[in-house]
Amino acid sequence: MTLQYEALQKFIGKPAKDIYHRYIGYVVGITLDSNGCLNSVGVDRGGSFEEFSSNQVIIEDETLVLVPNWKTEAEKFRKEHDLTLKRFQALDELLKNHEIPEYVYNELCSQYKNSLTKLEEEHKALIDGLNGRIRELENHIHHLERFLGHLKVQHKAGEISDETYKLASEYLNSVIDKTIQEKKDVENTLNLLVSPPKEPEYNKPEPAQEPPKPEELTSGQDEPLVVKVVSQPGEE
Repeated sequence: MTLQYEALQKFIGKPAKDIYHRYIGYVVGITLDSNGCLNSVGVDRGGSFEEFSSNQVIIEDETLVLVPNWKTEAEKFRKEHDLTLKRFQALDELLKNHEIPEYVYNELCSQYKNSLTKLEEEHKALIDGLNGRIRELENHIHHLERFLGHLKVQHKAGEISDETYKLASEYLNSVIDKTIQEKKDVENTLNLLVSPPKEPEYNKPEPAQEPPKPEELTSGQDEPLVVKVVSQPGEE
């Protein structure tokens, strides 16, 4: 067993929460890759099972914290997109400064264009997923608010005690606030990704012109100067 496994196995059977401080279930197991490093974490979400990849796992204050899949996918997309644009810019500067031959420029430019094409497809799927997540969160918020509304009516009518209402309303308001927090987070991420990735508008640098040859600089200066003398009246 690796040290990492020994450090992680203590979380098995314990509750896990997400980055919005909502408890989402209990850790039922972890998987390792061939190097003994964390591969995934399995969580029982009250009758349903969900697996979280290693890049979604954070250890915070002796608690296993899980990052939503939409967030890790969005961050991954932004990093890849920004890196591709930086490579385009670097490629353009290298050719402009004559640090790479033109055929290398063309080959790399073609590779980066293919990368952008794939990113465009990922972008569309990511936008659809974020919009879908917003709808899910909105429906969940409405469900919680309706349930809280029923409790308020029953409390007002004297059907449930003050203590019972206090416990239930505090819990529901807390969940509503945390769900709204995630919804705002998704919306902010969506706003950053509304524009699809495009190839940067770089003009291919013109090849440097050779300096004029010495004979070209002096061309026309060796021709004889012709002076025409015009006789004035009375000088003949």
